[in-house]
Amino acid sequence: MQDFEFFEPRTVEEACHLLAQFQGKARPLAGGTDLIVDLKVKKLTLEAVVNLKKIEGLNRITFNPGEGLRIGALVTWTQILDSQAVGEHYSVLRQAAETMGSMHVRNLATLAGNICHASPAANGSIPLLLYEAECEIQGPEGARVTPMERLLVGVNKTTLQSGEILTGIRIPLPPAKSKGVYYKFALRRAVDLGIVGVGTLVTTENGFFEDVRIALGAVAPKPFRARGAERVLLGKGIEGQLIRKAAEEASSECSPVTDIRASKEYRVELIKELTSRAIRESLPEYALARLGDSLRGCRIIS
Repeated sequence: MQDFEFFEPRTVEEACHLLAQFQGKARPLAGGTDLIVDLKVKKLTLEAVVNLKKIEGLNRITFNPGEGLRIGALVTWTQILDSQAVGEHYSVLRQAAETMGSMHVRNLATLAGNICHASPAANGSIPLLLYEAECEIQGPEGARVTPMERLLVGVNKTTLQSGEILTGIRIPLPPAKSKGVYYKFALRRAVDLGIVGVGTLVTTENGFFEDVRIALGAVAPKPFRARGAERVLLGKGIEGQLIRKAAEEASSECSPVTDIRASKEYRVELIKELTSRAIRESLPEYALARLGDSLRGCRIIS
């Protein structure tokens, strides 16, 4: 690992000033589970690391029914798992936390760091896209808020500018009576990145799809909402054939690659299967009974 300067600022403003001073050759340190690895394998060369752990207030989760959930930049995945508010109101985020690495990783890694690393297979991106979260960003020029969907640009790329820090994530309450599912398909539960990630958040009314949100990961340069697949279902009656059509549309919106973990063809088939399953499992019991056919297909490891 190459030598670098190490700073421990006490305020967000000081941290932003330090990052800007090094003009792209410095990075903030939250959990460090991605950053330290990248430095060790020399994927990243830096002149400075700015530790955020001395800044008060960044390690808090707050919730109220009016504004929803706020997760600070230093909140770990273990804190998310332990949060009563997350368990009661944000089931998809909790499912993503349960499949995030090992216990040791969850104790260190942060949701904010997971997003800022911008891996196409990141656990945190899918639930935040489904809940239409917003990111609080502080920089040398002041504060701004951007939708989660606009933060991600591509593989390991975000819209964060030099000197900017993601300080918090705002997650509004999901629609009333909505139900969601998160699937991470991987060879092993712990440590492995997902071969495919699928999340759904569905609201139904009187046998119709009232609101449908579908998010996919590890099948494009960045996690994304499958808007075409959502439109297939929105406002329509609940039918098995329609769900299969939406799953086909979701697979057509992907642009997967072949890598060491899976071929692009395998990923396309996984998207079809898992999207169909996730939509079905996001339905209320009466709707599932109407469909009549059981879930079938590949084994899900989550």
